Amino acid sequence: MTALDAWAGLALPVVCGLLLLLAALQRPYQRHARVTREGGTSFLGERIMHWGYAWIDRLARGALRLGLGATTVSWLSLLLGLAAGLGLAGGHFGVAAWMLTLSGLGDGMDGAMARLQGSASRRGAVLDSTLDRYVEFFCFAGLVCFFRGTAGLQLLTLAALFGSFMITYSTAKAEALQVTPPRGWMKRAERMVWLVGGSVLAAALPLAGYSGRPALVAVLAVIALFANLSAIIRLRALGRSV
Repeated sequence: MTALDAWAGLALPVVCGLLLLLAALQRPYQRHARVTREGGTSFLGERIMHWGYAWIDRLARGALRLGLGATTVSWLSLLLGLAAGLGLAGGHFGVAAWMLTLSGLGDGMDGAMARLQGSASRRGAVLDSTLDRYVEFFCFAGLVCFFRGTAGLQLLTLAALFGSFMITYSTAKAEALQVTPPRGWMKRAERMVWLVGGSVLAAALPLAGYSGRPALVAVLAVIALFANLSAIIRLRALGRSV
């Protein structure tokens, strides 16, 4: 990992913080329907999510003015997710954090663009959800490669991946049964924010003479624990409701 990668990692929270501050100062205060419906958790507050979606909506309108389509942005998000996974595999955590952040923005933008165009469809929703799973796989697979030779940390990464997919499964199962999906922790946005945060710390801590590896391991442990616990709680609640 180079000093440039470390400084890139440090720059990301500064940029994101400034953008969130600008969104917070925006008047009137913008509320996003999806965030209001699903709510936030202790891992990612609802107000921060409203501010983030305010920027996603602005970027979606800008992308449409440039002539981009929602499907194009979906595929770009996938490619950025692949780049993030490669960055994590190679220990380039600052670059990976940027790529994963941009991929997440693209994931939010494609749905917003489809709604603005009036072209939202089930086919588009299926594509979006499918590509999301691949992006998560790329990132966790990259970490499995980075932790090669350390079986315990590879298993921890796989546990985080499994919990992530089980939360998605519980949501899909609820929708198939026409039941409101139970609320829980570590939905996709939360997982991505925590993974980006861990990557930023892993990139920046070496500048202060510390190893960034423990921070990344700690974040993976949080995701693995609470994603799997959340999936169990959601599936139990789902089982009682049918």
